[in-house]
Amino acid sequence: MVEFTANVANLGKYNAGVLTDTALPFPTTKERVRAALQKIGVDGLRYEEIIILDYSIGVKGVARALGEFTHIDELNYLASRLNELDPEELMKFTAAVEHGEYASSAEELINLTYNLDHYELYPVQNAEEYGLWLVDELMVLQLPEQARDYFDFEAYGEATAINEGGTFTSHGYMLAGPEPFQKVYDGQHIPEQYQVFQYPVRQKITVPRSHRSRDSPRHKRP
Repeated sequence: MVEFTANVANLGKYNAGVLTDTALPFPTTKERVRAALQKIGVDGLRYEEIIILDYSIGVKGVARALGEFTHIDELNYLASRLNELDPEELMKFTAAVEHGEYASSAEELINLTYNLDHYELYPVQNAEEYGLWLVDELMVLQLPEQARDYFDFEAYGEATAINEGGTFTSHGYMLAGPEPFQKVYDGQHIPEQYQVFQYPVRQKITVPRSHRSRDSPRHKRP
């Protein structure tokens, strides 16, 4: 379970200098959202909007891509998608966020979860290791054994990384592969199963009816 919590506050009260906030963990449910909104006084009548003060997310780099007004449904979509990834996919996603090509908004991050095949991740941490990987594992360069002691693997790895547009991340070297990046989420239409935003249930106000019958003197025709 990936840690994913947003600290939500009542925007109207916040603008008035009153801090009314609560932590909302994701993925979440309609019931938990209603309870959180009720706690901060967002009722859909007097107060309708929230602001997200900060995030606590277990994947490095995700929080800085999310804004103060990212929609609750979109956050639930992203958190749900992260929890649907297996450990290997999650590691690749984390590296892709560090790579930074599609990691500047909730929309891009959601699409990134669907496009991990677009990237290749090699288990090397620096330019020298990548130079050795290119020669020994990928065999993109035929290097005579007697020339290895004189060959600058670091310079070769660095130059190749620059040409490829790759990035050395905390999980290895990442670069875009041949698979095209598909836009699954358009930034507007969130699948129904991830839609959770609901205002608290409004209490019905019952006005007591008069016990006076229609035949009482005040209702009789003259």
